[in-house]
Amino acid sequence: QWQGETQEFCPNAKIVLVGCKLDMRTDLNTLRELSKQRLIPVTHEQGSALARQIGAVAYAECSSKVSENSVRDVFHVTTLASVNRVHKNLKRSNSKRGLKRASQMPGRTDLLSDTEIRKDRAKSCSIM
Repeated sequence: QWQGETQEFCPNAKIVLVGCKLDMRTDLNTLRELSKQRLIPVTHEQGSALARQIGAVAYAECSSKVSENSVRDVFHVTTLASVNRVHKNLKRSNSKRGLKRASQMPGRTDLLSDTEIRKDRAKSCSIM
């Protein structure tokens, strides 16, 4: 429902698809309830495929229940995306969080300078 408005008013806005409640993917009660409806949790691969389908620049997963860091990592990814610096090698880790830790992502020195960001900001908008 928001996609039409975003494309109309902010055609150059970057989209980051975020899968939330990652911990529910392995929660037994959740799995039981879903199985009653013949459903299963969305997999990482399905989320990545949907991100590609909608033209998102990145797909991230998080769980605030398991770790506050994973939510912070998602904000880090969205911040990088807003300044055209999404790390091309951002991969899903084997942890429950689904993202590499922020410390393993590009450092602040990899971000564009303030002047470059200001120039870009005048031409586009970021929705977070």
